[in-house]
Amino acid sequence: MTTLCGYALGLLVMLLGQPALAAEGEARVQLVESDDSLCLAHGGQLISVRLTDLVLATADAPTEVWVDRWFMQVQTADHTRHLLTAQQPEVALGCSQSIAGPQHWTLSTIKRLPAAGLPSQESP
Repeated sequence: MTTLCGYALGLLVMLLGQPALAAEGEARVQLVESDDSLCLAHGGQLISVRLTDLVLATADAPTEVWVDRWFMQVQTADHTRHLLTAQQPEVALGCSQSIAGPQHWTLSTIKRLPAAGLPSQESP
């Protein structure tokens, strides 16, 4: 019984800690829409992932972002990794509207890469 209570308590602590990590990750990067002639021709916008102004202002460590693509409301096998830095703060993902239908992206994992010798900080 004690083991079960300890397991339940550990699970509860782990689950309660997740939103704080996710909020930190979401404060580091954002998905943005911008005008692009090719995307506008299909009735959509260019979707990019970029570092927030707060992260850029602090010249922080690189941020690793994993992104999932959804096409016509179905998650695809596309799971891509992007490394965002102060030198490359934004990466274009694609158009929100393709010839065949709508698509969008979701942030899967956001991880601040460590400075030399420090542990990483990951948010789901």
